Amino acid sequence: MPTSVRLPHLIALHILLSTVLLSGCSRDNSATIYTAKTIITMNQEQPRAEAIAVVDGKIAAVGDLSSVQAAVADKHPRVDTTFDGKTVLPGFIEPHLHPYLAGILLPMEFITPHDWKLPGKHTRGVQSREGYIERLTAAEQKLDRGDWLWTWGYHQYFHGQLTRQDLDKISSNRPIAIWHRSFHEIILNSAAINELALKDPQHSQVNFATGHFYENGLFIELAPHIMPLLTGPFRYLGAMSQARDIIHAGGITTVSDGAFGSIDFDKEWLTIRASNWNRDASPFRFMMLADGKGLGASMGHEQAKTFIKTLPEKSTDKAVFLPKQVKLFADGAAYSQLMQMSEGYLDGHHGEWLMPPEQLEAAMRLYWNDGFQIHIHVNGDLGLEVTLNIVEKLQQAFPRLDHRTTIHHLAYARPEQAQRMANLGVRVSANPYYLWALADKYAEVGLGPERANHMVPLKSVVDAGVPISFHSDFTMAPAQPLLLAWAAATRLTASGRIAGPDERISLDNALRAITINAASQLQMEKTIGSLEIGKKADFTVLEQDPYDIAIEELKDIPIWGTVLEGRKQPIEQE
Repeated sequence: MPTSVRLPHLIALHILLSTVLLSGCSRDNSATIYTAKTIITMNQEQPRAEAIAVVDGKIAAVGDLSSVQAAVADKHPRVDTTFDGKTVLPGFIEPHLHPYLAGILLPMEFITPHDWKLPGKHTRGVQSREGYIERLTAAEQKLDRGDWLWTWGYHQYFHGQLTRQDLDKISSNRPIAIWHRSFHEIILNSAAINELALKDPQHSQVNFATGHFYENGLFIELAPHIMPLLTGPFRYLGAMSQARDIIHAGGITTVSDGAFGSIDFDKEWLTIRASNWNRDASPFRFMMLADGKGLGASMGHEQAKTFIKTLPEKSTDKAVFLPKQVKLFADGAAYSQLMQMSEGYLDGHHGEWLMPPEQLEAAMRLYWNDGFQIHIHVNGDLGLEVTLNIVEKLQQAFPRLDHRTTIHHLAYARPEQAQRMANLGVRVSANPYYLWALADKYAEVGLGPERANHMVPLKSVVDAGVPISFHSDFTMAPAQPLLLAWAAATRLTASGRIAGPDERISLDNALRAITINAASQLQMEKTIGSLEIGKKADFTVLEQDPYDIAIEELKDIPIWGTVLEGRKQPIEQE
């Protein structure tokens, strides 16, 4: 084509593209008014409404329809009745969920104590050694020659003890890796150990003879060897796409990683930027909380602190680093019964430290004195006692009024520790699913009935005045905030009994824990968590009003979908 003919076409194309780009950047100042059967705002000054106006992705008015119309009359309002007959709440917030955990585990064979039903993945639970071995053997036989067998969900109290030698009987030449239900333990067979060319690291949290790597023995000694096998782009990014659909299906509009950079910061950040979590069309925003333990181990805590302070500069529109917030770790996992308990365990085993008390104190002091909000993985009452002792020391030496130090998990705490947390200004982000999944079995093994029945003691915490939020730590629990709220309000276990009925909390407290309290934990209460003028237009849309049904039905309320900054996002039904 001659230049004289081609040039006008190019100019026209340039003008068209410029117009599209400019129009995409311009703000739409028109108003959309959403009506609903009821709108639950989580704003105590205006608990309910019937209409809500959205302008440019933010809430412009809330109230009855006529007052909302009047408030935005100059914005050419359009009434949208999509949610008539439905219930609108603030967008659910998941303040502790790991993308790398989902990316690694979702492609694996699930062999778990309880059923799992996820979009595109349904698994029937098994609770015997014979049943577990049968499922494991069947999974091995389905694989092609040369493939690894990766499974997740094993738990010794449901499935019996497993060793390297047991796995060698399944296959002596195929590498087998059994990832524990806790994510804090792995058992390898001899073929896997040989494939990775592993030598006995002589670590206190490794039993090389049985192929057992746990807590720091897993994360420090084994993870660098196995992660390259699990984080290839095709495998990992596909799992991240599945995780995105799972999160959306739970009605979640804001997600926070509970410890970003735990395994490999650069690779995790590269993956997030490449994933569909970092796209305009993502159904949720993603906030990142840096893992001070992992970064401190790789570069030293002083340098890690400096590095974490620069992370917000890396943020994108959809993936944002939380400024001056850090995650540290106290004791071991609740699912492994490696949490530190003040009265020990009935069978004589002992808990583990992820950061020994003196190391934890030194790291906390460094971040505390620089004004950071500190989030701490704590499960047992001894782990909690050590952590509270450190907070008390720090408050005495360098008082801070609104430090928002947050205990994550809280598998078990003594009653008097609740008031101590309140006195010290400490918050709690709990996983109430522990009670449903573990209380029955832990009443039989390790803890005994009294302590097992009072796992995750939320009523004591709420009554003391401690703000609480809920998290799934997916896959430690399903990424379903309504399920977490149900578990906390009913305290029903997997067997159908009520464990510790005196620790049940109200529906209102449970719903606040997945909305406004979760926002406050992330220091985002001024922008999300309740439906108020000026906040982001994030909604979760339910087919029923949770206050109009029996509390036992809370987890089963159908979710229509979400609204993220004014954009409607229905959930695709299977």
